[in-house]
Amino acid sequence: MLVARDTQISAEEGSSEQVSIWKHVYSVMRCPGAPCELGPHCWRDPFGKKHYKLGTHHLRSLIKYVEQGGELDTHDDVPHDLRESLYREEQQRLDRKSISNQSAVTTSCPPINITNVLPSQSPTRSPSLSTQDAPVRDSGYLNIPGLRDVAVEEYSDWQQSQVRNEALKAEFRKARDAAFSEGLDLGQIFKDQDSAFFIKQGVKRGIARRFVTDIDYWVKQYQPVRRNPARLSHPDSST
Repeated sequence: MLVARDTQISAEEGSSEQVSIWKHVYSVMRCPGAPCELGPHCWRDPFGKKHYKLGTHHLRSLIKYVEQGGELDTHDDVPHDLRESLYREEQQRLDRKSISNQSAVTTSCPPINITNVLPSQSPTRSPSLSTQDAPVRDSGYLNIPGLRDVAVEEYSDWQQSQVRNEALKAEFRKARDAAFSEGLDLGQIFKDQDSAFFIKQGVKRGIARRFVTDIDYWVKQYQPVRRNPARLSHPDSST
């Protein structure tokens, strides 16, 4: 299979230098360690260590990146735009799976028919429970296990891992420090959606918006990795 692939590359590119780039990219992006079930080529996220399957179009994108002068020596060198594409594709896959599972549950439940209801009986309500007593779930609540200040630190580290420019990394650290200075945790920041606060603290507008809006995605993507019983907060604590 490798010989056939190299032959195809040679025919398509017609240049020993370009063939060498193809071979280099294929070699670097092979699954590190024991191969995973995704295939021979994947990208391992340096932050969450999660594997993302690389298709032909992903590999071609990396080859073009190297041909244009980009460095690709480890999985940490995968460019930001390809990382974002892989994140989006994985989220879409999870969304489709969730919808499929919900549909399966719905179709497996037979309709419920209520019979023998006496028309003379009027509905009653327990005097001990009123409508106002019913529990209300806060739609802005995020379940983020572990110590809250550590979560802010890890979230900031992840945001910095998504950019190469050191000035942008510094802006994410500035947003982190602004949150610490006011005692804000991720749950509060996500619920408030107040990027203006960080802008007033001197954080660049784009970085401030990212720092506020990406929390939900980060929690869904990396919470399974962060689950460590030794770091879980007390079950009675709330955001």
